[in-house]
Amino acid sequence: MKIKKELNIKEINDILPHKYPFQMVDKIIEIKENSIIGVKNVTINEAYFKGHFPENPIMPGILQIESLAQTGGILILSKIKNYKNYWPYLISINNCKFKKIIIPGDTLLLKCKLVNSVKLNFIKMKTEAFVNNNLTCESIMLAKLIKKKK
Repeated sequence: MKIKKELNIKEINDILPHKYPFQMVDKIIEIKENSIIGVKNVTINEAYFKGHFPENPIMPGILQIESLAQTGGILILSKIKNYKNYWPYLISINNCKFKKIIIPGDTLLLKCKLVNSVKLNFIKMKTEAFVNNNLTCESIMLAKLIKKKK
């Protein structure tokens, strides 16, 4: 697949199998051979803020991880020819650290870098999220590409 340097929401929808209300990437601002940078705009309109927490809304850590995983999924799928024939599955998260609280109005900058190449459909990535150049979350993720059944 020939990929552009930037992707808008329509192009992301074409690649990423996740859809509303669980699509956690709003824009891709850079794709390179082994790395990607995405954006997640955090708004008070997110349904989870009704319960997490009503008087002190913060983005759940697991949704930060999901945003990073989806960004990495776009990188992985963009590297293969028949990307629509595969599901990218997150299979492990290691060394995960949450450094700062994410609140409505924040813009998450999502960075994923391949640690190893796509081999045997296993992909290892270093992930980092930032708000205003401050590290908010980091981890090492392992994903696997699974061929869709027809």
